[in-house]
Parts: sequence; structure tokens; C-alpha cells
Amino acid sequence: MKKSNVLWLVLSKNKQQQLSKIMKLTWILCVCFVCSLSANVMSQQRVNMNLGKTSIKTVFEEIRRQTGKIIIYNDDRLALERVVKADFKEADVRAVLDKVLAGSGMTYRFVDDYIVIVPEVKTMRDSTVKQFQIKGKVTDKKGEAIPGVTVRLDSTSLGAATDVNGEFSLTLSMEKGTLVFSFIGMKTQKVKYTGQKYLNVVMEEDALEVEEVVVNGYFSKSKESFTGNVVSVNKEELAKVSSNNLISALQVFDPSFRLRENVDMGSNPNSLPDFRIRGNSGFGVEGVSEATFRNDPNLPTFILDGYEVDVEKIFDLNIDRIENVTILKDASATAIYGSRAANGVVVVTTKAPEEGKLRVSYNMNMAINAPDLSDYNLMNAKEKLQAELDAGLYDSDDLYTQQLLRMDYAERLERVKKGVNTYWLSQPLHVAVGHKHSLYVEGGDQSVRYGIDVNYQANPGVMKKSSRDRFGIGFLLSYNLNNKLLFRNKLTVDKVKAKESPYGSFKDYAKANPYDQIYDEDGNLIKSYQPHVSTSNRFLNPLYESTLNHKDNTTYTEWTDNFDFDWFISEHFRLKARVSYSERTDKQEKFTDPESAIYNESDYQDGEGILKRGEAYSFHEKSSNLDMNVVFSYNQQLGSHFLNAVLGGNVIETRFENESYSVIGFPSGSMDYISFGKEFKDLTPEGSEGLSRLVGLFVNLNYTWNNIYLLDLSGRLDGSSKFGSKKRYAPFWSAGIGWNVHNEKFFEGLKGVINHLKFSANVGATGKASFEAYEAQDVYEYYKGQWYAGGLGVIMNNMGNTNLQWEKTHTFDGNFEIQFLNGLVSANMNYYVKTTKDLLADITLPPSSGFESYRDNLGELENKGYEISLRGFVVRDKDLIVNVFGSIAHNKNVIKKISNSLETYNKKVDDEQDNYEPGWGEAMETAKPQVQFKEGQSTTAIYAVKSHGINPMNGKEVFEDLKGNLTYEWSAANKIVCGDTEPKVSGAFGANADWKGFNINVSFLYQCGGQVYNQTLVDRVEDANLSWNVDRRVLQGRWKEPGDHTFFKDIKNRDRTEVSSRFVQDENVLQFKSLSFSYSFPTELIQRWSLERLKLTFQMEDIFRISNVKRERGLDYPFARIFNVGLQVQF
Repeated sequence: MKKSNVLWLVLSKNKQQQLSKIMKLTWILCVCFVCSLSANVMSQQRVNMNLGKTSIKTVFEEIRRQTGKIIIYNDDRLALERVVKADFKEADVRAVLDKVLAGSGMTYRFVDDYIVIVPEVKTMRDSTVKQFQIKGKVTDKKGEAIPGVTVRLDSTSLGAATDVNGEFSLTLSMEKGTLVFSFIGMKTQKVKYTGQKYLNVVMEEDALEVEEVVVNGYFSKSKESFTGNVVSVNKEELAKVSSNNLISALQVFDPSFRLRENVDMGSNPNSLPDFRIRGNSGFGVEGVSEATFRNDPNLPTFILDGYEVDVEKIFDLNIDRIENVTILKDASATAIYGSRAANGVVVVTTKAPEEGKLRVSYNMNMAINAPDLSDYNLMNAKEKLQAELDAGLYDSDDLYTQQLLRMDYAERLERVKKGVNTYWLSQPLHVAVGHKHSLYVEGGDQSVRYGIDVNYQANPGVMKKSSRDRFGIGFLLSYNLNNKLLFRNKLTVDKVKAKESPYGSFKDYAKANPYDQIYDEDGNLIKSYQPHVSTSNRFLNPLYESTLNHKDNTTYTEWTDNFDFDWFISEHFRLKARVSYSERTDKQEKFTDPESAIYNESDYQDGEGILKRGEAYSFHEKSSNLDMNVVFSYNQQLGSHFLNAVLGGNVIETRFENESYSVIGFPSGSMDYISFGKEFKDLTPEGSEGLSRLVGLFVNLNYTWNNIYLLDLSGRLDGSSKFGSKKRYAPFWSAGIGWNVHNEKFFEGLKGVINHLKFSANVGATGKASFEAYEAQDVYEYYKGQWYAGGLGVIMNNMGNTNLQWEKTHTFDGNFEIQFLNGLVSANMNYYVKTTKDLLADITLPPSSGFESYRDNLGELENKGYEISLRGFVVRDKDLIVNVFGSIAHNKNVIKKISNSLETYNKKVDDEQDNYEPGWGEAMETAKPQVQFKEGQSTTAIYAVKSHGINPMNGKEVFEDLKGNLTYEWSAANKIVCGDTEPKVSGAFGANADWKGFNINVSFLYQCGGQVYNQTLVDRVEDANLSWNVDRRVLQGRWKEPGDHTFFKDIKNRDRTEVSSRFVQDENVLQFKSLSFSYSFPTELIQRWSLERLKLTFQMEDIFRISNVKRERGLDYPFARIFNVGLQVQF
């Protein structure tokens, strides 16, 4: 449906892509059938015109200019170019409208600051004709009333409109007929009338009627005319997948958005997620891998309400306040972000207050987190003792030692017979119950609107005493001056408190022996256990550390003020300016009790060592961010031609400074204040600071002809203080074309089958500058160890590079969209090639330079892949709607070029693996594959030596060298690519059903074709240290005698197992991501309770995960299943 520019203006303020808001606006359009006192007052305004013969549209513009009232109309129902005579002097607005609309079949109504032009309807008033009265109610598929629906007798002008409760009353002169129900954004519906006294009509959303809009953070544009690749998700869709985790939920909606599973940290509430859009675009070695999320080379850029924020801000964002999330992926969609766009852009828009009476919304959610230990397969006490016996731990050639070993075995066997079988995994865990509360108060009129947001979330983890609690408050005020100037200010304050569990690492509990008791016979906690005779170290009770005064707490407080200014210069011109300023304070405090077991080493046993026990660590950081942007936009429809032009610029300044220090030597755990410490650990405190600035100018041109042929052009010039002095500015660009085939005349005959068909493609260059503020500059520090005659000296600690520049990503993206049978089935497909050049890498320097390396742009990476999304309706009637969806994505990552420093890094990894020797008194570490980078391979490749398995004759592993020869000797030089952790395909699928206010939604994630190195088979089976508890498979498939064809070597062979292809396994995963139920109470019921909305929800997340690879997950912190119960109330 084509919409007038005036109507577009109103809809754009209220997020026209949301049907619920369109419904509320349309109520204003059609509530004209109910007269009010305010309308009478408005109609008394007088105007003067001397326009002669002119168009109706010109008259409307003149009325708007003189009265300030917005005239809302629909182009399809009103001939705006119709010529009328417009000469009026001190004429009442009503008289003017009566004259210009005479004979048009349209009439008008006054509603607040609007003049609404609507179809003229008539009612039967002939008393000589028998009349039939029919009443009814119109609702949507959720059972919510729809006010303002036009109800008309087919082929006549007789009709009425629904009131605010969705009810109507119509008097007809015939007993039978057809009623037509029409409403903007809904499908027109015909209902046969056969004399019923009451009708219940359910209207369906018409996807073709609701104009979809792409929000890119700077401005919005129609998706119909857009050539870029985006995925947009609204708040209702998000809420069906997750109540608390926005980033995790996005995987369901975009197959290219992939969360990288953290096998170590599991469900730790304080562990920030690591994710990618369309694969890796940077190297993660040494300095890069140690960088904070502030400089992660693979993370996308996040935009919150028009301003750039970091991933932690999004991670802690209250999901109840989110209105919409848009993922921008290709050059056409992201080029206006220039040097920040190479990894994609995620745009998050929060809810703006709506006009009207005071409205209060309250959301409550209770989350139950239950530990998921299904990936652990540990031995019980009896099995563990038998494994030790079979492994020869109680055998010795020395008679005396043999007797001691047998005594140890007998003592442990006696405990097992008495029923000792400690389940250590449960000790540091609990079922955590969290709760979240969100209160939002909003209201106002057309001129002034306000919103107050208060939220709190207590989010405990499944490990005892770990948590991440969030508190936030926000105030929003907007002022609209005569629909010309709009001022908006939003102030938010957020505070987050994070606590790590004092119970230590979960892996310590997984290693503890089940035949050891936690408490002695008197109920006292046992601190340590008797070791095997063959070892000298005592085994510590992992619960002992939890009884001490350990602390690891992090807190940050951030306040942000966003000020927006909109000037609607004319119907075609708009100027928008925004300023945001934020300050943040971070604080981390750690304390290690002097009684901790880590001080059992000999270094802490003498007098001087005892005085070094206990440590306190303190970290403080202050940071600020200033973000300003100005956007000037122009749009004009000239016949079949439509042009939208945007010119803008932005300035960003980011500062931070931090300090940290460690103090050692505390007399007791209760004396944890910093002043009780003896001395600094590192002699002096440490600190750093950073300042970076970015300035950018951009332009975007969008042209369409007859809404068929599309052209998008974008350009941006960035200047950044992070770049080298000789490469200070960076140009970026994109060009896109599109073809809306469904709008072609020759396609009209196919619209009954294919109602939407679109092709588009774009190319462009974007960039990223994911490095520290002073990488390009020479950095010096004072040398404080010596005083010279002229003062303190300085030393260089960073060799700058004046040619250091942004990393450039060149992208091609082709898109195809199709929709069948009026939206019954739809599909989106796209193919992309993304090449990133001038990747930041270390360059090896000669020793004479005084530096091992410096930074330069040398690497090159390519990502190539496709994405397909499908959606369809299984059932679509007035009571029941069932739809299904599915997606699939493939990405291939290839390194095209690396630096000599990366080659040095590869050699260093090989040397360390070849020459590994455990330190004196240290247990042997198991071998693990290391990340390596080689041209022609992937950044996610697994490097190992090819293995032919265990020789049945002698139980030794047989390797293959690079020449194809078989050998028993393992060498790092023979490593090859044996797999890739990047799956061949990944995606999501699920279903959604709505029935009379009930909703059920299910979603699954899957991945196929990737490989994984099963470290569990090495650490906990083949090379398992049987002094600790191990995986049950430790005794299965073992070589024992010549002729045995087995996967594992002899259990008595304690030689280290090196990295080999034997442990590289194909992995296919199916994850039941979420299951949600909800019920929205019907409007007619809750109105009795003076409520506008009442909704109950129940949700489960991360329900199960099925994988063909059996390995331990959640090593330092276990995974969890989440159950949510929610309540949503609005009044």
C-alpha cells in the first residue's frame, strides 16, 4: 500500500514496522466516527487562503502551515491532484474541508492534533424499510480488540467503524449480505451476514500492507528499496527465545551469527560471549588474543539507540526494553560505518514512550538455573579403585614398598565396602534461583512525552556464591514543537556487580577421588588426603578453599546522557543531530587467603616465605566516551522516480586510564584490607591510559524507479588517531543494485502464486581498526631505576609505525528473496565473498633493534559462503496460526597471506611441542593442539600428526611423516591439517503456534561437518593421571597383549600422548535451544480489572544438547539448563 508523506511522518515516529503501533495510530485515523469536545474546539480555528484553482494536496499543506495540525490521509482513496477553488477569508477549517472534499466520497474528523481524512459512510435511516441491526467485535489473532476498523456493506457506502473496544453496530435494510472489514496493516476480510445479531471477526496481519523499515543507527529506509543484507528481529520474537540473553538468542534468527562455545567457562554469568558474523576476519595470536573485547579483531560493532557501545553494555542490557535488533552484514548495509564495519554492525533500538494517558508496565521474571552435568562420565568409588589396581598403582618390585602399597589399597577398599562413594561434582553447585524486575512508566501528549525505567536483576550462577547482579534506572523526556522540532533527552545509570565463586575451579571437583570422604568422623572438614606411596604431594580437599576468605569481585557503574534533536524542515528535508556522553568507573578487588593451599609449596614454608602469604589485588579504571553525529536527509517523489539522499558526519572521542597493584604478606584471612599487607608484589603499581578520536563524513544515495529498479550508493571518509601519521584518513564505499520483479507489469499475472520476488547485489569496501590507541606511535616511559645529572631518563617500550592503517574488507554480496501464495511460504538466499587485506600482524625485527617485533599491515584473509532462510505457514485461519522456519549457513575461511612474525610463531609452537619437558617436581602436562596460521588454510584448522592407530603387535602408536613413511617417532614437523572446527553448515529451525491468546514456540540449533580435538580422551582416558578420578572409558579399548586391535594404548604405558589425528573427530550437534509457552488474557476480561495487558510466560533454555562426540564440557564452570517463569502487566 502506498502511504502519503504525511502519514509516513507520523508512522516513522512510532516505529511503523511494528503492527501494534500501526494499529494504535490507525485508531486515531478512524476513531473519527466518535465526535469529541476537543474536535469541536479544533474546528473553530480559522484560515485565510487566496490560492485560486489548486490541488487538494496544496490546500492540505496550507491548512497544516496555518494551524499546525497534521492532516492524515491515504493516497489510494483520495485524488490529491483533484483541482478545487481555494479562496477563503477568515473561514472555519470545517467549512474549508467541506468544500474541498465535496463529491470526493471522503469526509474528515478532528482527533487531538490530527485532522483525519476517511471514507464517507452512510447509515440506513428510512423508517419505512424494515431494518436489521447487527453488532459485533473485531479482534486480532491474539484476541486483542482493534479500534477503527471500517465495517461496510459490500458494494454500498453504508457502514460504521469499531470503537476503542473493537465493537461496532450497524443497521441494514436487508437480512442477508456481505460485510467488508478493512484496516490498514490487516487483510481486508469479507464475512457473510445471514441475519445473525452478533459477529466475532478475527483479522489477520497483511505483510504486504505493513511497510518494513531497515534501521541502521543513523537513519531508516524502506526495506522494499534497500539493496543490502540485513536481519531484523522485534521484541516479541526475541522474548520467545530468551528472557535474559540477547546475544545467545540472535543465533536463532541469523544463521551467520554464531556464538563460539566456551568449553571451559560454561554458564559462568560473568563470562562475556565470543561470537562471529560470517567467520573470522582477523588473527588471534599473542597480543591480539590477549586484547580486551574493546579491541577484539573479530567482534562486530554495536550501536545502541544511535551510539556505539561495547559488547559488555549489550550483554548487560535489560532485554525487556529492547524494541528491535537489526544485524547489518554486507557493504551496502554497513559502509556508512566505515572503519568500524568490517565485522558487521548490530543495531539495537530501545522502546520509546508512547503518547496517551499515564501507562505503567511491569515485567517480572524468575529464572531457575540447574547445573547440567550430562557431559561428565566419571567413575564411582569401586570402579576407580579397580582402575588403580589394573593400572599397577599398587605394584612394586621393592618388597617393602609393595607392602605399603597393599596397605593403602586395603584401607581404601575398606572405605568402599563401608559405602563411601563421594559425589564431588555436586559439592560446589546448587540450583540457582534468580529474579528480574522491570518497571516502565510512560505517557504524555503530542507535544511532551516522558518515560521512566527502573530495572533490577539478581542473576546467581550454578556455582555457589557466583553472581552477576544488574541495576538500572533511566529517564526519557521528549518535546515536540508544532511537529517541526523534536527534542529528546535520555539519561541512564547502570550498575553491575559481579562475583566469582570462592569454590575454585570445577575441574578440581571432577578430579577428586570418590573413595575420599569430605568430613571426618567428628564432622570436621578434611583438609587433605594421604597420597599414594609413589607420590609425595598430599591431595587437597577442593572444598577447603571455600572455607577461606577468598574474594574476586568486579563492579562497574556507568551513566549515559543522550540528547537528540530533530528538525523537520519541510515535507522533504530533515535534519537530525545527536550527542551522547558517558562515564564509567570499573573496580576489581581480589583477595587470596594466606591459609590457601597454594602456599603449601616449599617457597612459603620458611620465615621469609611465610611473610609473603596472602595477596590482595586492586584494579581501578575510569573511562569516558563522547559521540556526536549530524544527519541531513532529503526525500522526493517525482512521478515514478523516488530519491532519498543522506549526508552526515560523526565525531567520537574515547578516553580511559587505569591503575592496578598487588600487595602480599597478610597475617590472616580476616585482615584483608590493603593496609594490612607487607609490601607491593611488583615493587611499584602499574597503570595505563588511552585516548583515541575518530571523525567521519558519509553520504548515502538511494534511488528507485517505480519501486522496480533500485540503486544504493554510499561513501565515507574516516580519520582516526589510531592510524599512522602517514595514513590518517581512510575512504570506504559501497554500491548496490536491486530489481523488484513483482512490481513489473509483466508479472501481474503471477502475483496469485508469487507475490514477492526480488534480486539485489552489492559490492564495497569497509574496514576496522581493532588495535590499541598508540600502536602507530613511538611510546616512551620514564626509567625510574636511575637518576641522571639531567634528571630521569626514558626508554622506548613501543616502536611505532607511521604507515599503520585500517584493515580493509572488500565484500561482494548477492541476495534473492521470494514469497509464495500471499506470504504462505517465503525464502531468502544470499551468497557472499569477503576478503580482508592489510590485516594487523607482528613483524619480526633483528635483535639489534631492541625489539622482537612491531605492528604492520601484512595479512590477508578470505571468507566465502552462503545463507538460506525459509519460513512458511502450516495453518493460517482465524483461530489458529502455525508457522515453521529454518535456516542454513556455510562459511569457508582461508588465509591468503601471513607475516614473517606468524611464521616465527608457528615455529615457536613446533619447538615447544618437540622439546617439552615437565619442570622439576611438576606433573606431566597432556599435549594439546595449538593454534597455527599457514597460507592456504583456515584460521580454525586443527594441526596434528597423522596417525595410523595402535600397532596390535606392540601397543605403540604409528605415525606418518610428510613423505608418507610410517614411524613410531612423533615430530611437530610432520603436523598437517587434520580437521577444522568451523562446521560445514550450521543454522536453526523451529516452529511457532498461536491460538486464542496462547502461544508456543520451539527453536533448535544445529551444526554439521566440523571437527573437534577430543581432549577428554587424552586428559581423562589415555593419559589420565590415575591418582585422580577419571573418565569411565579409561579401562575400555586398552591394548593389553599382542594381537589386540584397540583405540588406546596400554594403560600401564605412562609416556605422554602427543597431538595426533587419532583424537580428531567429526562432530555433529543438535541443541534444543528454547521452548516457550505464553498466554495473553483477553481484553474484555482484563478490562474488568482495569488492566490493558496481562500475560503469563514459561520458558526453558538450553534444554539439551546431542553430539556424537563424547567429551567433558564446562571444565572450570559447568553449563546449566534455564527455566523461566514470567508475568507481564500493563495498566
